[in-house]
Amino acid sequence: MRLKRFLKIFSVVFGLLATAGFLVVENVLPYTGIKPYRMVAAQNTWRFPNGFLPQNYDLRGKEVSITTPDSIVLKGWLLKTQRDTVRGTVIILHGISSCKETQFGRAKILAEKGFNSLALDLRAHGESGGDYCTFGFYEKYDIAAAVDSVSGWTNGKPVGIWGASLGAAIALQTMALDERIGFGIIESTFDEFEKVAEEYGADYMLGLRSKYLVQRVISKSAQIAQFDPRAVKPVEAAATIARPMLFIHGDADDKIPLEFNRRNFEAVPSADKHWVTVEGGGHSNLWRLQGERLGREVGAFLEQRK
Repeated sequence: MRLKRFLKIFSVVFGLLATAGFLVVENVLPYTGIKPYRMVAAQNTWRFPNGFLPQNYDLRGKEVSITTPDSIVLKGWLLKTQRDTVRGTVIILHGISSCKETQFGRAKILAEKGFNSLALDLRAHGESGGDYCTFGFYEKYDIAAAVDSVSGWTNGKPVGIWGASLGAAIALQTMALDERIGFGIIESTFDEFEKVAEEYGADYMLGLRSKYLVQRVISKSAQIAQFDPRAVKPVEAAATIARPMLFIHGDADDKIPLEFNRRNFEAVPSADKHWVTVEGGGHSNLWRLQGERLGREVGAFLEQRK
């Protein structure tokens, strides 16, 4: 009797867990990537102890809007150098669940080197429109539209791009699409979407790695957001870029392994490419660990841009 009762209880519990798991895989996990947390600086002031306006970083800026080919409005800050001679403009792209205001530190480095910058909220992020993040599938066209605007604002001066994590993956894909972008700085990013989805999937599934479950979730995400995950391969984009490039990655990154981005670096055919490893660096703390060194590396790279 006790065994029968145990088996009955076990079957009920197992059935409930299986049903719950199915519902999570079908209705929760597919949205975790394509529907990221929307950080708006004014509503998250605790994240910005130094303030969330350009003047808090000794920057001069004005708010701008970019309209994408599919009529989504992206919000951004156009941040200007205080040097007499402007050397160009760099489009700065944040990581997933972040926003344009987190990029003021990078904009400060650019301003000191004579570059204006455009810090954008990616689609489905911050104050920009759009419902879904597609990891570059649509975003590369968004940023190409931003290049249209930047080219008009800067009177033919060089245009560069600087991305971190998701923003770097989008930067590579945009550079492959748009040769007007003359150079790129690529931090802590992935080579293929399906590979990085498996890495993040293991986090959500308590370390469990299941290609079947990941593929099921990706398939559902693709259906919801109407994009092709198999086409999101920054490494293939990198193989078409013969322009100056600087790559940065931490060797202790537990979100995106260093070797993912190393593949991007090795694929770039440019003779003017540089790799920087941040020893002990994770996914989001590179500048806290080695800010001075990275500032010098980025500064030296920018000094070579004509």
